[in-house]
Amino acid sequence: MVKLLLYIKHHLTFIWSIVEWCNSMLFYVLYGKRLKNTVKNIGTLSNRPDLVFRSIEANDLKGLETFFSEQPKEAFKFFNPHGFDLESLRKINRNKAFLMIGCYKDNVLAGYCFLRFFANKQAFRGKIVDPRFQGQGIAKEMGRLTTEICRKMEFRLFATISKDNVKSIASSKAVNDVKIVKELPDGYYYVEYLNKK
Repeated sequence: MVKLLLYIKHHLTFIWSIVEWCNSMLFYVLYGKRLKNTVKNIGTLSNRPDLVFRSIEANDLKGLETFFSEQPKEAFKFFNPHGFDLESLRKINRNKAFLMIGCYKDNVLAGYCFLRFFANKQAFRGKIVDPRFQGQGIAKEMGRLTTEICRKMEFRLFATISKDNVKSIASSKAVNDVKIVKELPDGYYYVEYLNKK
């Protein structure tokens, strides 16, 4: 099933758009209120007083586009969940099953993470940290924050992760028990992030 969805996403974009729209509407009907209540005070879910986490809103998208344009090319080797131009970001931001989160340090966007929810009570996460802010535990805190959101939402949390993405694996293992569900083509794992025991 995962392979099929990944194939549709990357090769049959029209069909994927329909799938996303249907999922967005169904998720909103079933869980929209729960998501709104969970993230209305998103900043209080973080243990880091030096960081400010907040949902990305429409007026933040230009800044997010600038953030992506300033990242080195190698930053996207393992991170390519959606388009990074303004129109693509607007489309994602309108998706009711997609939560975009900005991490700010000293009023500068230091990192971005997201949760893509599905109506079957599963979510997928992704995260990226500006190289200028790496090594400060920001990716780890984003992982902890998204895990906590899913725990409160009562959703299972998954991701696809490259075997070669050593930094991401390390930050994930710091906050989650990582269960390999399946090995995917091109050296990727399909993993479930579990609460630390």
